[in-house]
Amino acid sequence: MKKKKCAGILLAILMFISSGCTENHQEDTEIRKPVTINILAGQSTSDAGTEDMIEDAVTERFPQVELQWECVDWGEDFFDRMRARLSSGDVPDIIIGKAQDVEGFTNAGILSPVKIKDTDIFYEEAADTVKSGSVLYGLPYNAWYQGVLYNKDIFEKYDISVPQTKRDMEKTVQLLEEKGITPFAGHFMESWKIGNLFMQLMIGNIFMDSPDWGEEFRKGRVNFSDSEEIQNCFEDIAYIYDHSFSNALSLSQADSDRLFDEGMAAMYPGGCWSLQFANQSENQYNYGIFPYPDFEGNSRLIRETNMTFMKSAYTEHGELVDEIFQMLMDDKELLNEILEFTQTFSVRKDMQEISYTCISDEVQDYVKSDKIIEAAVGNSQIVWSFQINLAEKCQEWLKGRLSLEDVLEFADRNRMDSGNLE
Repeated sequence: MKKKKCAGILLAILMFISSGCTENHQEDTEIRKPVTINILAGQSTSDAGTEDMIEDAVTERFPQVELQWECVDWGEDFFDRMRARLSSGDVPDIIIGKAQDVEGFTNAGILSPVKIKDTDIFYEEAADTVKSGSVLYGLPYNAWYQGVLYNKDIFEKYDISVPQTKRDMEKTVQLLEEKGITPFAGHFMESWKIGNLFMQLMIGNIFMDSPDWGEEFRKGRVNFSDSEEIQNCFEDIAYIYDHSFSNALSLSQADSDRLFDEGMAAMYPGGCWSLQFANQSENQYNYGIFPYPDFEGNSRLIRETNMTFMKSAYTEHGELVDEIFQMLMDDKELLNEILEFTQTFSVRKDMQEISYTCISDEVQDYVKSDKIIEAAVGNSQIVWSFQINLAEKCQEWLKGRLSLEDVLEFADRNRMDSGNLE
């Protein structure tokens, strides 16, 4: 009887162990079950290639995950592609765009809150651009600075100081042309470049002093056609174009980047994305950056939070997406690799002092002097779809096919589209 009892206990133990092993095996199988995460990535000019870096890191950390990418140009195709995928029901699990996209996508019900351990890791301005109230709806990843890149070697050779006012800029341009040097590297073949440049000028001329100008514009209280500040922006674009390469209307960014890197122009209105080419070049010019000057000398360098990861409200893998986002923030080696490749800056507070580009020292001087303004100040008021449509009209004006009055009237006539985030 005693032996039978012991045998029964032993059988029960074996059954328990067997049952436990089966459950563990089932859980392990479930964990290792392949999962496809679909990503729509709206890429800026310096971002192409970052998808490979991200995929390598994700695959190492999450071997069961397969990332399915669709990479499109953010300025030209991103929003049309997003609308098409929403209409067809083929909604991505992860959306990569810019910080300025978060508000519109959140309002449209496309996004779910992002859940990471420490939301205080970002500098305040970057976090604010991806929040709705106190809820984080996007993961800001890097930032770039916009203004005027300049060739320090050319400036030093001719004893040129960084221009502080528009009058200073005019003197600088005159001196450079007297020396046979093209003042500005410019490319106007791509309408996005004109749109970006125009917003930079609007931030300096308008939004820095009137942060609600876009709302007033939609209410009909201010207009493009009778705004002196707006006309100053167009005049600045024409000025840059007139003192750039003679074939600037047929130059792409790659062409303009290359010419600037070869020392063929002294200044380059734009942003640090154009340093990507220089970083991969054998030329050894020294570069700096300064804000495009205003009349009074009060201009600021513009900072824009660029790569931003968003979680779809339609994903069936919300927890896994959050884990991937957490890994992206924790993996400093990956972050360093992407920052160096894109020639951008970290939005993490604990990595602000680390230099990745040849303009880092000057950028930090502007940061410490509180001479930085966020691009979201303008982009939240005048949305990109309106900017790019206006840029196309501006391009026609530069070609002599439209008058400036035509361009201004087009803006006023379509003012309600300036706040349409769909």
